[in-house]
Amino acid sequence: MSNIQNNDKQSPPSTRKMTGIIDVHSHIITNLGSQAPMDKLPPWSIEQSLSLMDANGIAASVLSLPDSASHAEGPEACQLARRINEQLADIVSKHPTRFGAMATLPALAATDGVLGEMAYALDALKLDGIATTTSTNDIYLGDTRYDPWFEEMNRRSVTLFVHPVPARASRSVDLGIDVSILEFMFDTTRMLTNMIFSGAKNRFSNIKIISTHGGGTIPYLMTRIETLGKVFGPGKGRARLSPEEIREGLASFYYDLTAATSPAQLFGLQQMVPLSHLLMGFDNPFMPGWTFPPAIQDMQRWNGFSATDVSAIAHQNAESLYPVLAERMQRSKAA
Repeated sequence: MSNIQNNDKQSPPSTRKMTGIIDVHSHIITNLGSQAPMDKLPPWSIEQSLSLMDANGIAASVLSLPDSASHAEGPEACQLARRINEQLADIVSKHPTRFGAMATLPALAATDGVLGEMAYALDALKLDGIATTTSTNDIYLGDTRYDPWFEEMNRRSVTLFVHPVPARASRSVDLGIDVSILEFMFDTTRMLTNMIFSGAKNRFSNIKIISTHGGGTIPYLMTRIETLGKVFGPGKGRARLSPEEIREGLASFYYDLTAATSPAQLFGLQQMVPLSHLLMGFDNPFMPGWTFPPAIQDMQRWNGFSATDVSAIAHQNAESLYPVLAERMQRSKAA
């Protein structure tokens, strides 16, 4: 699937300006739950975030802590998720036009507990969607054990933000390299492939799923997955998929462009998904502020985008996924 237009129809780079950006990939640092697997966490505050947003033309950021309640179990996990979600809701209430937030789930709680916290976060706290991880204890999304979660999210047509975590099985071969450099990309690739090969993406098609970091390695492996999926099949006990069905599955996800704005990455993504499924993400505070301007400049300089395309990726595509946040922002402008 290609959305590339002839370069002679493209507007000049000087007119392809990213303004009013909605950053769909932003985090907070909190003393609740588990944080990123880093030796030293970066500094973070609301004031620091707002300053960084203002300096880079970011109108709003959608906050999430996908893994923070995934290392406690049972009622403890539920209590932890609730406290985190209430903290996120409090930030949004104080800065309603600058922040949205995605609910954290207690992944290792009983199903009733997970569904209860999901309902509380969406109905009582009015959060903008759900955030979870690509896998929990090396069980990837797409496994039938997650079906009760997905049935409820599908019923609600939620926006689901999925962030990678390092697989336990990968730690013996991580080469001593920080997991965010390679393992996050591979983990995202496994999740996307499993969601399609298991049939879960098709069964729960009302859920609007955001994959981070430009889909990991998927844009480069798409043809291989389509071809060898036809040769070897999707795995024991699974229905065979045509290359077209695999391609349609990959195109149905949304992809944020955190650390994924090189010409090669943008070209690959444009072959794979409709332009309406590309979103801006910056991964504050784990990606330092100096990485924001180059990413924005990459988007403005890429010849495959028109000024209209850049505007859509900057904020219009995100507005369709976060209509309540978009409404708050619009009301503020009107006032």
